[in-house]
Amino acid sequence: MEELVLRLAGECRMQQAVAMSTLESGVQLFAYPLSEQRILLALGVGPDAALTAGELLSRRAARLRETGGWLPSMFNDGSLYLVRRLSAQEEEGGDALASQLRLALEILN
Repeated sequence: MEELVLRLAGECRMQQAVAMSTLESGVQLFAYPLSEQRILLALGVGPDAALTAGELLSRRAARLRETGGWLPSMFNDGSLYLVRRLSAQEEEGGDALASQLRLALEILN
């Protein structure tokens, strides 16, 4: 998944537009271009997913020290997302990004 995130980040930077993809598990990924060549990453599930807003908040709160950089969000259609501004280190890939992606998927699943 790390490679997919890096590809989406590159696409959104180049196009200056949102890039998105859906994993086999149904988790949706969005990469939003920010100023200064930074990226806002969102991972989430659609409104039909079994996950509730309360569960998302509880799971994040249980590991707040690790997951505090992921901000919970509910889109207008009821989709639940975790949103994070990637650090410069995370935008390069490697262990920092992989670790954060694992945490987000654990909270969403």
